[in-house]
Amino acid sequence: MLKLYGHYGSQPFRSVAWLLKMKKEPFECISINPMKGENRTAEYRAQFPLGLIPAIEDDPGDGKTIALSEASAIMIYLCDKNKWNDMYPSSNNNPSDIRQRALINEYISHHNESTRLMTRKVIFPGLSGLFAAEGNLSPGMTHSLSSSPADLMKLKSTIRDTAKRFQHKFLVNSRGSSDFIVGDTPTIADLLAYPDLAQIPQILGIDYVEWPELEELRQWLDRMAKLPYHDDVHRTATKLGKLYQSKL
Repeated sequence: MLKLYGHYGSQPFRSVAWLLKMKKEPFECISINPMKGENRTAEYRAQFPLGLIPAIEDDPGDGKTIALSEASAIMIYLCDKNKWNDMYPSSNNNPSDIRQRALINEYISHHNESTRLMTRKVIFPGLSGLFAAEGNLSPGMTHSLSSSPADLMKLKSTIRDTAKRFQHKFLVNSRGSSDFIVGDTPTIADLLAYPDLAQIPQILGIDYVEWPELEELRQWLDRMAKLPYHDDVHRTATKLGKLYQSKL
């Protein structure tokens, strides 16, 4: 059985777990909490040299275990192995599939320098005080978590600008508009993007309705929230949001 390493508090972990659950693919979840530095131990790095979560161990079909990290790489691997062509078209000579695969790859390649900034610039700084107070902050992470929750509201311009770029680059652009990032059905691009954008209302309690120009983004978030296993996969984010907002 596939082993999935990580923690539901991690946005990329939620993306991979969501894909597996939607496809009803059995997996064993092995908890690795990055806030406690569990992904930086020598034992973990011996398995996964990048020291990242999520990570998986799986047999691709030749009897030899593959150890793989990076959410996008994992999701592409899973789709290729299991022929989940609705989520990521197979590599073939069909022009339509080639086009869709290329557009999904475009978003995936852009993700860490765009949508992922919601976590790096807003969530991490905003929650540093909460994690430290709860005793769940590894000393090795304090260098990147410097702001207090009270400073979070000053980062609203980052939220607006990041969300606006996402909307205009991937939901409404010169190619036209669509229900999801690539076409009218969800793909791994949507599963990768959603946790970073959805955590703003889920955790921080900041509603995108504050910015009327983000209507297309709000509609996309609503469509994503109706997908199977949404509530199950994002329950930790919801719990974290209740804890965070209770401390304000």
